[in-house]
Amino acid sequence: MSQEGKVRPVSRRKFIRAAAITSGGLALAVCAPRSTPAQAIKRGGQLVASKQWTYASLDPHLTSEPEMAGYDALFNTLVRFELVDPKTWEHKLVGDLAESWQQPDPKTIVFKLRRGVTFHDGSEFDAAVAKWNLERQRDHPKAQLIKVPLANVGAVETPDKYTLRLKLKSDSPSLIRLLAFAWGAKLRMASKAAMEKLGDEGFARNPVGTGPFKFKQWVTDDRLILERNPNYFEMGADGKSLPYLDGLVFRYIPDPTVALVDMRAGSLHVLEWILTKDVATIKGDPSLAIWEMPWAGQILFFGGYNIDAPPFNDARVRQAANYGIDREGMAKALGYGVGFPYYYPQWGPAALGWDETILKYPYNPAKVKELLTAAGYPDGVSIELKVISREPELTIGEFVQQMWTAVGIKTKMVSQERLSWIDAMRAKKFQACFWRGNLAQPSVESDSLITSFTCGSPSNWAQWCDRDVDRLMKEGGAAMDPKKRHTIYREVFQLIQEKAYLFTGIAMPLMTSYRKEVQGLTFDFQSPTFHRAWLR
Repeated sequence: MSQEGKVRPVSRRKFIRAAAITSGGLALAVCAPRSTPAQAIKRGGQLVASKQWTYASLDPHLTSEPEMAGYDALFNTLVRFELVDPKTWEHKLVGDLAESWQQPDPKTIVFKLRRGVTFHDGSEFDAAVAKWNLERQRDHPKAQLIKVPLANVGAVETPDKYTLRLKLKSDSPSLIRLLAFAWGAKLRMASKAAMEKLGDEGFARNPVGTGPFKFKQWVTDDRLILERNPNYFEMGADGKSLPYLDGLVFRYIPDPTVALVDMRAGSLHVLEWILTKDVATIKGDPSLAIWEMPWAGQILFFGGYNIDAPPFNDARVRQAANYGIDREGMAKALGYGVGFPYYYPQWGPAALGWDETILKYPYNPAKVKELLTAAGYPDGVSIELKVISREPELTIGEFVQQMWTAVGIKTKMVSQERLSWIDAMRAKKFQACFWRGNLAQPSVESDSLITSFTCGSPSNWAQWCDRDVDRLMKEGGAAMDPKKRHTIYREVFQLIQEKAYLFTGIAMPLMTSYRKEVQGLTFDFQSPTFHRAWLR
């Protein structure tokens, strides 16, 4: 494979037809950042960004939330995605710390690494350090998301100082792409010297990478402050080392409505994952713009059941709950003109395995009654729905509470702070729960779903387990023939739907807003990157 392996483009028309993304409401334009003449670029200044998520750790290997812009500011990866055309959604794979790569056979991947790169502590990046990073992320007992797809990596070899060779346990047509995907196997390179000096806990609060920005201060549950790395290896359009900015601040503002007030006032420059209810307000503000990422569509109502305890240990009760979701009504009430009904577990129309003829669970109160009666609950059933205490989850939870209760699934909503919610999920102290999920992307096909659908995998928040699904996901990930992989993943898709392990309701295009004085903003698939950003 060449350095710039193109990713199969998505048919925007097909997706919009399938999802009705603009029906009955606002249609959003995809605004691509424009190139700027070098002489117009202004260096200096501090950019402030915000997201509803907080950092639990600054160790990129052990995080439970890999899609955080601060990680990409601090660390580099072997490969990354670069947007080719926002209209067709085409992305290509480009080198970051890897200058080139090839897959000479289905079980071998060889990377040629960039020379002359140093970490923020002055230590050198080379193949031995890259090997240590991969093995730590694969083998560390506290590693969460990334270790699942990396489990297929056997021996990690360093034939010379700048060559990294991976020997895989089974055929893998997709691992290279997964190494660029945050919810796949994104491998961010940390300083081995700093880790050995500080230990796991020390490094988690004082991270050291090779990225365009280096660590300055972290105020837990408030903000992460970074400063310019003067020795960064990439060059700007003005012939000088990137980045253009002097510093970055990532603020934790759990209420996006509050964050929007700050952005309109000018104290915040970039707001990730905006609420759909705020789209009209943002579009009406001449100082703001929206970057829409329909290729990273977000399922805002996506959840599952505790299938090991009553009442959801009975598939008929799970099926009843799925039939009790009024997706059309939810989209009209909560979609603000850009949300659309969604019936399937993460699969998007362009992903391998997609088949819209598979069981959908349309809203059907009579079917709910029939299934509950057959399961031994003729008078209905009482359940708890656990949600994260933030928007839009709280509003969605209240809607679902009323919706399910109306069809005989009497629902009590229990809200928890995000980290407490995660603890409850890990301990299986729930009956039903929901979270946010992304559609399976054609850029990584369906292989990344192994972290969501297999037994014990970290994004399988509801912790359901089906050994047939595990077997099929493994077979799909090893099949080199795309047609065979499509057939296998379709079977996974069908199994999950028929057994009603998961539920969905509405989906949205992912959107980030920013002030128009922010120039050069780019995105690594769906996460903003700031190495070329500057303030006008």
